[in-house]
Amino acid sequence: MLSKVRKYIAEHRLLGKDATHIVALSGGADSVCLLRIMLQLGYTVHGAHCNFHLRGAESDRDENFCKQLCEKLGVPLHLTHFDTKTYSELHKVSIEMAARQLRYTYFEQLRIAIGAESIVVAHHSDDNVETVLMNIIRGTGIHGLEGIKPRNGHIIRPLLCLSRSEITDYLTVLAQPYVTDSSNLVDDVVRNKIRLTLIPMLESINPAAKENINRTARNVAEAVKVIDAAVDASVRECVSHNEGGGISFTTEKILAQPSPEQTLFKILTEYDFTPQQIRQIYENISAPSGRVWLSSTHTIASDRGTFLIEPNSHDNDLPSITIPESGVYIYNKVGARISVETTERTDDFTPSRETMCATLDADKVRFPLTVRKAMQGDSFCPFGMKGKKLISDYLTDRKRSYFQKKKQLVVEDADGNIIWLIGERTSQKASCTDNTIKILTLRYFDKPLTQ
Repeated sequence: MLSKVRKYIAEHRLLGKDATHIVALSGGADSVCLLRIMLQLGYTVHGAHCNFHLRGAESDRDENFCKQLCEKLGVPLHLTHFDTKTYSELHKVSIEMAARQLRYTYFEQLRIAIGAESIVVAHHSDDNVETVLMNIIRGTGIHGLEGIKPRNGHIIRPLLCLSRSEITDYLTVLAQPYVTDSSNLVDDVVRNKIRLTLIPMLESINPAAKENINRTARNVAEAVKVIDAAVDASVRECVSHNEGGGISFTTEKILAQPSPEQTLFKILTEYDFTPQQIRQIYENISAPSGRVWLSSTHTIASDRGTFLIEPNSHDNDLPSITIPESGVYIYNKVGARISVETTERTDDFTPSRETMCATLDADKVRFPLTVRKAMQGDSFCPFGMKGKKLISDYLTDRKRSYFQKKKQLVVEDADGNIIWLIGERTSQKASCTDNTIKILTLRYFDKPLTQ
């Protein structure tokens, strides 16, 4: 059995012999087996135990057991306590998810603090079977059929080559006691129901069910390597990187790939979109412009056959500032500013043609001015045109994207007239004529002075 684990570690290049490794120690059979095997294989280890205070005296029993075990084996032990229920309520996650988040955050902090190479956890092949079945029940892509990976960053799982029965047999041979978590014996959560009810049912149909599921997961993992390489090539072909950290891709290029849905899935999972959202986006990939989806970190918008993804911004928090008179005014936290100047008209005056500079008839504009984000229903009289036009329609005619529209700024005077669509067009109502005496010059700078 030790040879089996040693071979698995070497095959997947999991652990450095000269490094320190943290063993996640619960006191249960799996983690106790892991600790004993790591020591027998000659690795330098520290134990780490989390008391989640979810099972009363049983939680304290587990902690005391881990203390005694590590003291007996001469292993340094790190202990931490969590108020898991309060964390669960505060972050609006399940108890199971709260414990997971707390556990792995602590392990990583400890790893950095003591300079350990890895965090070694005791998942085994039976856990892998449960994970595959759970993913199938919930609905999964091909990656969900791979099961548990032997390495995930600094998280290492060297016992995936062992079954639960091999683990308990090993502990029996060593006469090594362990504790049992009573919550694992009740089929009140999905994983427990799979372990206690579904797997025994599958084994009644085929005694080799667990072995076959594990073999299938390994086969899928090998196939996924080939598929991922092909999908990565498709992603590189489809995706264009834009300024500001955004990307774009066209419907035409996505649909031209050998596996359009997998290509889209690969792109969008990088930006925290859920499988349900990705399916919905794929179903609407040829839909007209204007559809928008939000993940926790990014927004994707469809725009005339192109999908645009940008980091979530705080457009709704863009300030509205008042300009009472001539001067230079800071607009936002990143240092954008607007300058306002009133001058007498000279004989050689010509209206500005610069994108970020507007020259207007000062006598047609009443202070104070307001600089703000364009809002739904805003309209203005575009220079050179008769009558009003909705700003949204104007920007659509100019083929501006969803994100450009969201960031569009306007300058409004005291009478509620939009006199400048910044970076786009001035208002006909405030335009200069041969009779203009004073010139109002507005300049917008979207970068700080240092740039």
